[in-house]
Amino acid sequence: MGLRAQKFSGLGNEILIINLITEEEKFSPSKIKQIQDTNQVNFDQLLIIRPPSKPENDLWVDIYNRDGSEAENCVNGARCLANYLIRNDLVFKEEPKIETKGGIWKLGSHNNKEYSVKFDAPEYKSKTKTPSDQDTQGFFQIDIEGKTLDLGIVSLGNPHAICFITDIKNQPLAIWGEKLQLSAFFPEGVNLGLAEVLSDKRILLRVFERGVGETKACGSGACAAVLIGHHLGLIEEKTEVVFSGGNLNIEYHKKDGFLLARGEVEFIEELSLET
Repeated sequence: MGLRAQKFSGLGNEILIINLITEEEKFSPSKIKQIQDTNQVNFDQLLIIRPPSKPENDLWVDIYNRDGSEAENCVNGARCLANYLIRNDLVFKEEPKIETKGGIWKLGSHNNKEYSVKFDAPEYKSKTKTPSDQDTQGFFQIDIEGKTLDLGIVSLGNPHAICFITDIKNQPLAIWGEKLQLSAFFPEGVNLGLAEVLSDKRILLRVFERGVGETKACGSGACAAVLIGHHLGLIEEKTEVVFSGGNLNIEYHKKDGFLLARGEVEFIEELSLET
């Protein structure tokens, strides 16, 4: 049986979207791997569209990483989904509400070919910790490969560890990211972001995503970096995040309790996948 899919790029983050609103189809890590191998298709995240579980919402989306593991949030995937809904005449309202395991996405489209997602920001309270404290949010130090990293930890549905550091282009992100996946402090893995402040309204960011590796862009990583960077007094609430794949504008509305990510999306191709 074949599945129709569409592939998008969210600043170089490759997103595959499959619509199963009217079909019953189960996915597993082995099936996702089979789809990749059989069809020779590459992606960072796979989004599966299903009917919503609550009538006040418009859709439900399951999110999978390249290795078949589930993710609770994918900001660039959400923005690609906004493009997908318009492209396929599935827009129900100006700001459709999408259910995910990590919370509700509110999607938007803009005149300059940009797409956005808005979602609730977590409450972030920075506390100095060691990994043995086992807190899901805060700030702690960890030794990796002989270097001490100061990490801000926050969950946006999926866990992020952000380190503000200089000269990030020459830091061993892949090595540090792999090591963190083996840490008892992150039993479900973690996305590691290395952020470098360019100004109080602009940062450079590299992200190692669990289940994927280093990606050209990571929307939830950008949101986490701005949230933590603002909390540390390094950047403003509205900050441009610069990736190798492009730039993402993040707004952290601390008073109103939400984050908004906005940037360009590119449609790549339509596929018929053998399963």
